[in-house]
Amino acid sequence: MKQLSGLLTAALLLLLQVGGAFAQSSDFETIESFKKQQQSLLESVKAVQDPGQLGVLDDEIVRLEGSSAQHRKLLDEGLYPQSLESAIAALRDQLKKSTERLALAEESKKDKAKIEEVTKKTELAEKKIEVITKQNEGYRASVDKLTHDVQDLSARIERLSVENTGLQGQIQALQLQGRKDKKSIAQLKELTEKLTANVRDRDELIVKLMDSLFDEYAKAGLTDMQKKSLLPVVQGNDYVSKIVATLDGNISYLATALLTPQDVRLLTTQQRNLSAKWEELKPSISKLYPDEPTRVRDITTVDGRLSDLKKSIAAATWRSVHQVFAGQNIAIDPFRNAGEFHARLLAYLDEQVKNPSREKYQLFRHKVWDSPVKDQWLPVIPTDELTEKQRADIEERIALWDKNVTALLWRWVLIGVAAAAVIAIAAAMLLRKKKPAPAA
Repeated sequence: MKQLSGLLTAALLLLLQVGGAFAQSSDFETIESFKKQQQSLLESVKAVQDPGQLGVLDDEIVRLEGSSAQHRKLLDEGLYPQSLESAIAALRDQLKKSTERLALAEESKKDKAKIEEVTKKTELAEKKIEVITKQNEGYRASVDKLTHDVQDLSARIERLSVENTGLQGQIQALQLQGRKDKKSIAQLKELTEKLTANVRDRDELIVKLMDSLFDEYAKAGLTDMQKKSLLPVVQGNDYVSKIVATLDGNISYLATALLTPQDVRLLTTQQRNLSAKWEELKPSISKLYPDEPTRVRDITTVDGRLSDLKKSIAAATWRSVHQVFAGQNIAIDPFRNAGEFHARLLAYLDEQVKNPSREKYQLFRHKVWDSPVKDQWLPVIPTDELTEKQRADIEERIALWDKNVTALLWRWVLIGVAAAAVIAIAAAMLLRKKKPAPAA
């Protein structure tokens, strides 16, 4: 019995020793596990670079604190001279430092981005200033060139205007003399051709003058102030007055001029070009005027002169066509437009149909109508002015005149044949009477 009791005591002591060793081993692992987790977490907090991970790390600290709370006493002893509270506080302190560090880094990035943005804006502003400076320099050079071009063109236009006035005076003097000798006719023709060429050249210069301003005004990028600064150039060079003076000169020239079909083509083309260029330029010119009354006056004046020029070309055309008839002494009253031309020519042709004359017909047909009227003049007259119907009316009357002349010719031919036959019969009878009787 005593022996059994001793064995039980020895076994109990052995169990107590094993249990104590096991407990000591478990406590050590708990302390070491905490130390490892705390150290790993501390390093992660120190090394963190992403502000988005700060919240995750804070949650990890809270989790570690919560899971270690039941071992507080053990950990306080095992971590001495630290404690569980100081270890967790160290983590939180480091988390705060890392949060501040990342905040400073983020602020630095923002500052850097702001600096870069401001730098770019500054560079862009400097480039824009440089571009504007170059534009202004180019603009000033363009305005200087425009002023010079306008002055040069104006001087050339003025010289032509003076020369044209002299030519018109010489032409009128020759016309008043009424001389028909070869020398006078040749001189008149030469002066007239020179005057027509001068008028054409002056119109071309005016188009260039208009182009010079329009091209400058239409440049892309000009500011409103720059466009307004063109007004002194226009006003200083009396731009609109030069256009009006040129148109007045053309209208004056056309008041007495006798044109060729080629002249009409050229003058009509130039008139259309002038009108088109003016319509193109007018909106730009209108914006240059500082006051409405001046703008309306100048724009209306040029519009009116261009309309008068078109009418003057038409009047000179019909006057020149009438001269073709007058030059062959064909008695047709003057006509000023297509309607009068149609009516008076039909009246003349109707009279000729009633009293056909082969000589008059041949003169009219071959010296006037077929050429130059039909083949040269009619092509330069628009069909909306002298219609196809009116042209057909004239051709029908000429064809009827031709028919009557032909009928009259055949009548005379028949009369001639009949007369010849009568004469032949009479002659035969006379010969028969004079013929001696045969011998018995």
